[in-house]
Amino acid sequence: MSSRVAEMLPADDRLIAMTVANARMADRLEFEAIRGLTVEQELRYSVERSARPQAYMVNGRVVAMFGDIKLDEQTGVPWLISTTEIDKHHRSFLIECDREVAAMRQRYQVLINYTDARYVKALRWLRWLGFHMHDAVPYGINGELFHPMTLRGL
Repeated sequence: MSSRVAEMLPADDRLIAMTVANARMADRLEFEAIRGLTVEQELRYSVERSARPQAYMVNGRVVAMFGDIKLDEQTGVPWLISTTEIDKHHRSFLIECDREVAAMRQRYQVLINYTDARYVKALRWLRWLGFHMHDAVPYGINGELFHPMTLRGL
């Protein structure tokens, strides 16, 4: 039996294509609801603006891609898109996320973003990471409900 090979790789065109091809439906809905762009357009936008966009890979398959965008000197905007692989590797991914969020908290005084209110798994994961989820508000091009989220830096 072969052992599992997990690694973090810098986001590139090949990994973006793999992520888009296997993005979870809830992630697709969330990304598309923000500005009406396709998942690929929104992902490329996020990757281009992030200082260190990365892909979490297991056995050569993208589990998730994420990064943080510098809004100003104090504020970062973390983002993440997961693939169907996440259900197979959620425990190892949670550990890696905890590390990455801690690094983001070192860079910024506060992390902020919005999360689709329909995406229950993402809301549970963000609470586990320590984010404060505020009451849902209309957000995005069609006014779907999204929860503003915040997490103070270290």
